[in-house]
Amino acid sequence: MHIRCDVAKATEAACQFLRRAGGTMSVLKLVKMVYLLDRLSIQRRGIPVVGGTYFSLRNGPMTSEVLDLINAGRLWGAEEGQWEELISDRQGHLVSLRGAAPREHLSDSEVALIEEVHSEHGAKDQWALCDWCHEHCEEWSPLEDGRDLISIERIAQAVGKTGEEIERMKEEIAETSFLEAALRAR
Repeated sequence: MHIRCDVAKATEAACQFLRRAGGTMSVLKLVKMVYLLDRLSIQRRGIPVVGGTYFSLRNGPMTSEVLDLINAGRLWGAEEGQWEELISDRQGHLVSLRGAAPREHLSDSEVALIEEVHSEHGAKDQWALCDWCHEHCEEWSPLEDGRDLISIERIAQAVGKTGEEIERMKEEIAETSFLEAALRAR
């Protein structure tokens, strides 16, 4: 089961986290915050906010497409988005908000989840957040090198979803993915 990364929501979620952090954040922390947002959303709503491909790496779990956006400003093969306009290029290990944090694609419930993740983890530095993920994200696999795919099913199991709930999630995600593909083909 896979759900495409919603670049508009990824951009807006990153902007919301950056705004709450005073405008600048380490790349590692931002990647973790967006991952934890999707994890909490899967727990509460049965679907991620941002979506994408999740991996275990040495420093904990992350969303691959968010790191790609940070490193390149856009995703290969995707339509141009607002990331480059709203979020600075990497300056060493930091990124910054370039202006206002828009909210055209995020629902009220998604913004509430962002606020909740920020309230719980915003005061942690990137290393404390990595340690927290290592201790609390049982879907994460400890690695010295490389990466290991984390399925949405594995995240759902880790946050306490039942087999029946996971099956319903899979059906809803398949239906949503089908509808998105049909709309893109238009």
